[in-house]
Parts: sequence; C-alpha cells; structure tokens
Amino acid sequence: MSDLIVTGGTLIDGSGSPARRADVRVRGGVIAEVGPDLAPQGEVVVDARGAYVTPGFIDSHTHLDPTMFWDPACDPMPQHGVTTALLGNCSLSLAPVRPEHLEEVMDVFCFIEDMPIEEFRSGIPWTWQTWREYRDAMNAKGAALNMASLIGHSMLRIFVMGPDAWTRAATEAEIRAMCAELGDALAGGCYGLSTSFFDVDRAARPVPSRLADQAELTALADTLGRAGHGFVEYIPNQTGDDPLGEMKRMAELLGPRGVRSIWNGLLHTDLNPARARELIEYTASLAQYGAPVWPIVSPRTIDFNVDWDQTMVFMMLPKGWNQVMLVKGEARGARLRDPAWRAVAREEWDAVDKSLFPNTRIEHVRFTSVTRRENEPWLGKSLADLVAARGGHPSDVFADWLLENDLEPGVVAMGVGNGNVEGVAEMLRDERTLVSASDAGAHVQMMCAAGDTTLFLTRHVRERGDFTLERAIYELTGRQSESLGFHDRGFLRPGYAGDLTVFELERLAWEKDVFVRDLPSGGRRLRRPEGGYRATAVNGVLTQRDGKLTGAIPGRVLDSRVRPPR
Repeated sequence: MSDLIVTGGTLIDGSGSPARRADVRVRGGVIAEVGPDLAPQGEVVVDARGAYVTPGFIDSHTHLDPTMFWDPACDPMPQHGVTTALLGNCSLSLAPVRPEHLEEVMDVFCFIEDMPIEEFRSGIPWTWQTWREYRDAMNAKGAALNMASLIGHSMLRIFVMGPDAWTRAATEAEIRAMCAELGDALAGGCYGLSTSFFDVDRAARPVPSRLADQAELTALADTLGRAGHGFVEYIPNQTGDDPLGEMKRMAELLGPRGVRSIWNGLLHTDLNPARARELIEYTASLAQYGAPVWPIVSPRTIDFNVDWDQTMVFMMLPKGWNQVMLVKGEARGARLRDPAWRAVAREEWDAVDKSLFPNTRIEHVRFTSVTRRENEPWLGKSLADLVAARGGHPSDVFADWLLENDLEPGVVAMGVGNGNVEGVAEMLRDERTLVSASDAGAHVQMMCAAGDTTLFLTRHVRERGDFTLERAIYELTGRQSESLGFHDRGFLRPGYAGDLTVFELERLAWEKDVFVRDLPSGGRRLRRPEGGYRATAVNGVLTQRDGKLTGAIPGRVLDSRVRPPR
C-alpha cells in the first residue's frame, strides 16, 4: 500500500528552510498534503511525535548495482534513512554487456570493487544486454531503494570492442556504436556516464575507460549534450602526473555542452592537509567552462580491512604485493618466501609513495587478529611496532608476519584518508562540495560503506555543530536533487515522491561495522548496525520501521527525463 500519513512530527522539508510542525500525507506514492493536524483517512500511520520528518536521503555514490539482485533490501541502507541510490559509478555498471564478455565484465567489477565473484555468477540473472533491458530487469526485481543508474564507460567499451577495449583506441565505427548505446540509454532514463582515469584491473592493466582518446571522449560528450539531461561521474588519477589536467580536460569537454560532472576521490590526508582545499578551489574554477563540477565527499575515515581472499588495496604495488594476491595457498607461501619476489617487493615498496595501502606510513597498518597464540601480544599493534622490534625492511617483515599467521592475519589499514575530523569538517562545510561519496555496496570485506548519512548527522550536527540540522538535511536531500537531477524527490512538498525518513536526532547511532555471513554463497561481508531511525518510506511504502526491515521493495529505476513537479 502506497498511502501513508506521518503525524505529529517536526518537518524539515529539504530546502534548508526552518523546521516546522506539519504532517505529511502520501497517496499513490506521491505527497498529497503537507500541513498541521491532518486526519488519517485509512492510510498506514506513522507516529512522528518527538521526531523529525525529512525527505529520504539520496546517496550519489554507491555500487549497489549487483547487491540489489541478491539482497533487494540493500541492508542496511534503509535503516540509515536512504531511499535513493546512484549506481553505475567509477566506469563500472552491469549494462551494457554481451554474454561472450561476461567473465571479463565480472572480473574487472569484482576486482576494483572488492566483491565476491561467486555472487556475480549465482546471484545476478544476466538476462539483459542493453541498458534499457537492464532497467526493465531491475524494475521487475524491485528493491527497497529507488535506483538511478549511470552507464560505466569501461563496460560500454567492452560491449562494443570486446577484449580490444583493454588494448587500443576505438575506431570511428566503434565510437558511433558506443554513442548509439549511450544515446539510447539516455532516451530511456539513464542518468549519464561514469569514467575512470585511475583504476587498474587484476592484471594491473588500465581499465578500458583509460584507453579512450580525445575523439571518443568528445563524441560521448556530444551525445550527453544533445540529450539535454544527465551528468558525468569520474575518478581522476591523483597518483598520476597530472590530475588537474584530467579535470580541466573533462571541464573543457563537458562545460560548453552544458553537462554537469562530479568527481570522486577527495580526501583529507595528514601528509598534505592543504591539498583538499586546493582541489576544491581548482574544481570550482572549472565552472568557467560552462557547467558546474563538484567533488564529492564522505565524512567517514577510510579504514581498509585487508581481505586475503581478494583485495584491490595493493593495486598501486603491482609488481610486488599485488602479485601475492594473484595466487593462493602454498603458491602464496612460496611467493612470500621467494628471495627474487622479496627484492622486487622491497624496491617497489620504497619507490611508490602514493598507494591505497599505506606502505610509507606503516604505523597505520594495525594487526587485529592472529592465528597462533604466540602472536597474540601483537594484537592492536602496528607494522611499525613490529619493524622496530625485529629490524629489517617493512616489506620483508610484513611477509614474515603473513607466513607466521598461516597467510591470513587480521590487518587493517587505519586512517588512510579522512583521519583528521577538523579537515573532514572543512571539506563538508565547503559549499563547493557535495556530501555524497559513501561507496556503499563496494569493498564488502574491506569495510561497510553504508551509514555515512548517520555519521554526518551524529558527528557533524549533533556533536560538533558544523551544520544546523536543516542545512544538513538539505545537503543529503534537496541539494542532491537540484545538483544531479533527481527532480521529483528530495523535498517534502505536494507532488514530490513519498520518500521520507523519521528520526530523533538524539537516538541516532553510528556504530562500528561487524562481519556477518549472509551472502548467498555463504560468504561474509562487513555490515553496519542499524542507525536508530524510527521509519523510512520509499514511494509511500515503509521499508523499515524501528530498525527492522519490512520486506517491502517499492523502489524503482528513476527516470532522468522527469521534470520537477509544478
């Protein structure tokens, strides 16, 4: 039933306007009335006395594309107030795809986003080829969240070029084919294109999007410009020689065509605390080319649990430590003992100063579990402590530690980004950034990225006062709608979608993620506990109540062509 009334609450409408006492009536999934003292007329009733009623939160950077097929509840996103998620980020999407390319598509997606490939094989139906067919499959499946989708540039290249997507520039005919599929997707409601200048695959090859030449990028930008809607999400290579040049190149392509863009990867680091501010200022200057560009920001400290079954955390150490991840069992042990490998690993460890794994800041590498009792005194200590006690090169000491713990010690790379709360707050407060970079759904054995909304509200509103609650809700709702084109949601106004969440700010809690073993193949993932929200509704249907999922899956694929209600 998509008829709902929320009574007795304090309304924050998503615009930044002051909170006020008002009820909300939803009919047929759409807000019908907002005002005081509305009388129930047979709807499902949510008692919001003592609580705030706000638009449902919009998360504009997730990788829930595969998750929704094996877990349509998208647990625990509804329990953290989220009602809409953007999929298809970082040049990766589930469409378009051809059956003969499926293994390559699954492998590159699973490596970069640290997802178990067994779930991709058994949990995703793969009944589509084009983006429109994928859209229809998502709508047929249903989810507890609304889904907005981008087309991944790497997947678009593989769809058209096959294995050649990894090795060469596209021909004119191939570029036309890519533009045809992108144009058809945009005409069917796709939100745009994502691309990457950063990622590599399991074999340390640049992902296909990185092989696109100027002719290809220009043609894709032309396609977006002609559509008149949609945006681009991209990842600049901040470990490369010219990340600012990549940003300028994109602005020069997209700005004159009126295409907005966001980029992912803005972090505050202790190594260069001024860098975040410099990047924000440079990004803001790119609006001179004709369209806004925003860096997206997460409030969360970036901690990586190292999953020894599969991880991309060593991708910037391709000759040494990433080679360890390509083999398993005794072959891995043999590699770790091999003097030739150790020499290469030491040299690369010393040469690479920008890496996801903090090889230059080994005090951030913490030991969280061991397999042998004699190693228990090292729990909670760091690789720096171990090197200080034993002597030797950090790479060799780390290799020995793996061998001493049966190749599977618990290791967490702590605070590799956003470890300084003041620095994070400065990024969040800057009106030239967008608060939306959770990465939810990805890296499920490295971290749980769900719950950024709750961390933002508890730490930066309730505890620190960096934002008023009204401004914080605007950042999570109305501003996402205005900036990225989620035109029929993000505000609690008549005519807008009945997406909302109800909470008492004092009862919200952002807790540490914990491992649960609930993947369909029996695998485990990191999950964040419920956030303390009283209720969350999508299109007028409750998806969670008091932290418990209802089992309802009223979400649908959003259409980028929808205009704001009048």
